[in-house]
Order: sequence, then structure tokens, then C-alpha cells
Amino acid sequence: MHPIDTLALVAEVLSWIGLGLGLPLLIVAALIRVTEGPWMPIEIAVIDRDGELLARWFAGDDFRERRLRRSEPSTVGWTTGVVSANDPTRARIGEPPHFRRVVRTLGIVFTGVGALGLIVSLVPLFL
Repeated sequence: MHPIDTLALVAEVLSWIGLGLGLPLLIVAALIRVTEGPWMPIEIAVIDRDGELLARWFAGDDFRERRLRRSEPSTVGWTTGVVSANDPTRARIGEPPHFRRVVRTLGIVFTGVGALGLIVSLVPLFL
């Protein structure tokens, strides 16, 4: 077997794997984006009311409040956070969730490898 044919075979396998994984991951990332909406930065006040820590914030024209989760920082005062544009009742202290970013990045990488493999696998046709 000629080395170019071997390269084309490896590239074709990479294109099937890359495009087969990358495109569905990009679709999942887009669906998550549509469902969650963009995350907008906000200021959140953490207060102590009768021994219970609460987070308070303004989203749109409404005042929101919820109890802090155990995993969230429990420092009383002002902190930064994010709120979902689609559902202003969903606020997070700190950074937005990274799952969508991870899925999108993996989708881009796999799709890029698949597209490059597809191009390389077509080289023997022109030689």
C-alpha cells in the first residue's frame, strides 16, 4: 500500500470520528444555549436573616430572593453573579456553568479534526 493511501485511510477514519462526534456536540451546545439563554452579569447581595443566608438581586424590574446553596460562598455582603436571560429566577453566584462551554469547545475541536481529515482523505483523488 502506498504511503499516501495509508494517510488517506487514517484521515478518513479521523473524519468519520471527528464529524460523527463533533456535529452532535455542536447541536447539543446550541440546544443548551436556546434553553438557558445567555447569562448576564449582576450584583447579588448576600444577607443573613435569622441565621439563614439569602441571596437577593434585581432581574428586569423585579426583586428576587433565594436561599444560598451549601456549595456557594457564604460571605455576607455584595458579590458578583450571573442571571439567566430566559429565566430571571435562576441566578448563580460566581461564574456561569461551564458545561455548555465544554460541550461547544469539544464540538468545535472534533468537527475541526473531522473536517481536516475529510480534506486530507480527498488528496489521493487529485494526485
